[in-house]
Amino acid sequence: MAHIRGYGTHQLNYATVRDHCLKTGSLFVDPGFPPEERSLYLNGQRDRQFGRVVWKRPREICSRPRFVVGNIDRHDLDQGYIGDCWFVAAAATLCTSHRNIFERVVPLDQTFDTEYTGVFRFNFWWYGDWKEVIVDDYLPTDGTKLIFCRNRESKDEFWSALLEKAYAKLRGGYSGLVGGKIQDGLVDFTGGISEVIDLSNKDKIPRKFFYLLYKSISMNSMVGASIHKHPNEKDPEIELTNGLYAGHAYSITAIKKVPLGRYSVSLIRLRNPWGKNEWTGRWSDRSEEIETLPPAVRNELRFKRANDGEFWMCYEDLINIFDEIQMCHLQPDALTKEIADDEGTTSWNVTIYHDAWKKGISAGGCGNPPNENLYWKNPQFFITLTDTDEKNPNAECTLIVSLTEKEYNNQSDICIGFAVYKLISPDMKPLDGERASRNSMRLTERSGQYEYNREVTRRFELTPGVYVIIPSTFHPHAEAKFLLRLFTEKRAESGVLDIDNPRPVSPNRPPVPHVITPTCDLITELFLQYSGKDKRLDYKEVRSFILAASSEEMGEEIKFSKEACRSLVACMARNRSGLLDINETRKMWREITVYKSLFKHFDNNNTGTVDGTELQNMFTKLGLQVDKILIQCILRRYGGRGSTLSLDAFIIVIFKLILMFELFQEHREKTKRGGLEDVAQFTRSEFLQYTMFG
Repeated sequence: MAHIRGYGTHQLNYATVRDHCLKTGSLFVDPGFPPEERSLYLNGQRDRQFGRVVWKRPREICSRPRFVVGNIDRHDLDQGYIGDCWFVAAAATLCTSHRNIFERVVPLDQTFDTEYTGVFRFNFWWYGDWKEVIVDDYLPTDGTKLIFCRNRESKDEFWSALLEKAYAKLRGGYSGLVGGKIQDGLVDFTGGISEVIDLSNKDKIPRKFFYLLYKSISMNSMVGASIHKHPNEKDPEIELTNGLYAGHAYSITAIKKVPLGRYSVSLIRLRNPWGKNEWTGRWSDRSEEIETLPPAVRNELRFKRANDGEFWMCYEDLINIFDEIQMCHLQPDALTKEIADDEGTTSWNVTIYHDAWKKGISAGGCGNPPNENLYWKNPQFFITLTDTDEKNPNAECTLIVSLTEKEYNNQSDICIGFAVYKLISPDMKPLDGERASRNSMRLTERSGQYEYNREVTRRFELTPGVYVIIPSTFHPHAEAKFLLRLFTEKRAESGVLDIDNPRPVSPNRPPVPHVITPTCDLITELFLQYSGKDKRLDYKEVRSFILAASSEEMGEEIKFSKEACRSLVACMARNRSGLLDINETRKMWREITVYKSLFKHFDNNNTGTVDGTELQNMFTKLGLQVDKILIQCILRRYGGRGSTLSLDAFIIVIFKLILMFELFQEHREKTKRGGLEDVAQFTRSEFLQYTMFG
């Protein structure tokens, strides 16, 4: 076994592992995805459908294994005993596209002969980046033959089985491949953008849909199709009387117009990833319609009568029987809704943002009552469209918005969508809903109904101006990470709208609301009671002081932990003595009183806690410029499972935050680098002192 120091699931590259194995004369065994039962299942949950699994290398399965036999072909893949028809259909579709697209995913310079080390590599586009995934060549078998994806005809070919293993590793286990969507696999193979065409409402299918489908395929879009099964059906796939299966993914591999006397017929070629079980209706392998075609036309169709899973059907049957067409476009200008008007654009400007919906911070939902105000807490992104498209007769700018949920544990179980607003006012602060009533913005476009799809994509033709895109989940408080991609023909400025009312940081402590401050006599009395002979309070004495002062002044005790009291002393004792004198103690207590009053004011439901939204409003009241990322950090560090802060935690956060603002301001004044407002310079020693002591 090749043991490589520092190895993680994706940390090492193929060359490093291969060279190490060649040097040591060993065969690679992947510690991140070992030939063990845990690589089969997500979260350690066993799936009975796998049965008994024996892991074997290809050399143990056949005498002379090969990575590729002959030419790459869609028939190289047949589905095994796992419900990943969507993956097999996507990979089969990949085989029908340009060779260089396939070779980017499946490098063909891999072999079982020269310099064989048991390691293989594949590349996937994973939420914005191309990721190399390396695996060993141990594959699941029943003891004699492969049980998952394989080439049923050429049993000595293994590229498809190894590709499936690498994709399973990326998704956390083989069971992570069960029940996906073909368009998601195509996106992961290409980095393209997906589009789903709903055919379930036959009355709303565009009249020119065949032409749009034809042009999409001719522009290298990859296409699949599926039939919905009844929601009450428990079986994942249901056989129909026409030979097709509901709940199953098919890949569309060709589209042709065939002359038929004085007319022509539009034909679609599909493939079942099982490599068998075909359509039995019109234009199927043994149909009367196929028999009537002249041999020359059949040769042009490359027709072959075999139970290989591939078949032809006419366009009318396709749209009448199938409920959904899934597409992956390698170029945004291949989107079907606009393809007839825009075939020439090939160069696009793409901007990518990674963000998240966080409960209590930015998971605002769709804005349905009674959560209208929460909607404006969703992440917001602006884009300034200035130059119109060259071929647009209406002087408009093309904007394509692609929103992708980053799956957690390989599950996508939330509805997502987005809205596009045009700003009439040039004010660039985040939208809060109130400015809408003053006509500073207007809703321009939506992505449509919220969808459970991993990716939602729409194209818009917009007049020049400043627009804000607000992605959201349907339900508030639903947490997920997401990827937002913006495509424009002309270069456009864009960014994140995060901090409300941005302004330079004030060197003074922030303004606070007026409250009644305690009498000096009481504070002096309590200070003298709890301080030591040196007339100072350490963290233990501060804890006792706060308990007594809060009981006397507020009628309730504020209980800080010992560690929290250490933090209070560190924030107030600027000489780093670890002790507070009488003036520092008075100042500390005065601010504790103020922050408690503020906390009570914003704790509207009297729960004794505040969430991220309330926290943002409190920071604004205090004049603190804080973005959502920092709020998230605060809630994760000082909050509980519910992402809320208690009173004592809030007070500690404010003390620390104000101290860090003051330290930043001091060093910003010293830096003055290029006139940048948000830059401060610290030496390593200063940085370590502040972080360790504070």
